[in-house]
Amino acid sequence: MTTTARSSRSSGASRSTGSSTALRALQVTAGLSVLAVVWQFVTAGSLVQDPSWLGLHGGGAIVLHVTSGLAALAALWWWRTGASLRLGVLAVVTFAITFLQAWSGDHAPLSVHVPLSLTVVATTAWLLVAAVVAGRRRA
Repeated sequence: MTTTARSSRSSGASRSTGSSTALRALQVTAGLSVLAVVWQFVTAGSLVQDPSWLGLHGGGAIVLHVTSGLAALAALWWWRTGASLRLGVLAVVTFAITFLQAWSGDHAPLSVHVPLSLTVVATTAWLLVAAVVAGRRRA
């Protein structure tokens, strides 16, 4: 019985450590996603003036896909440790919207691309704020 009790305690401790690590991963990747969005705005503004910025803007979109995808994985990992699924859903939706928004850059008018970019800004910022607030609640 002592072994069972000890193993339960260590399992709970490792779950708590995993939860903290997953939340920290979510916070970092959400923060990196926000930085990628800022880069996208800088390059988009420059792109209006000079088409040579297109490669940097497209590269920033790839970075945003990677960081928002990692944020989605981290949010789902955090959910698997016992957290709410809400941030996981928000992160996955944000990740999906980045692809729709990137697609619209090549296949739709700016009247579609720009509003979608604002949606990406809103969901990415929301994810970062929610992840930081969740960390403060746990502390």
